[in-house]
Amino acid sequence: MSINATVARFPLFKGYEEKQRFLTVLGMLYSRQVTLSRAAELLDMDRDEFSVILKSLNLEYSYLTKDESEKELKAAKAVIEKLK
Repeated sequence: MSINATVARFPLFKGYEEKQRFLTVLGMLYSRQVTLSRAAELLDMDRDEFSVILKSLNLEYSYLTKDESEKELKAAKAVIEKLK
């Protein structure tokens, strides 16, 4: 399927340009070219609204890489164990 067909079928926005802009900003977000806040700003949304849209599309976003996330989780578990 071509990119034009993908954009045309995307259900979130009515106009082709809105859909294309959303998908472009989404790509920028996931390639870490912009932050979540900046992506929302580019779409004229507030950050919470944009986060809800990502969640409703089952798109997970984190500033951390998978390795960083695992290290954070391990550190958090260690802190919890020390507090017991």
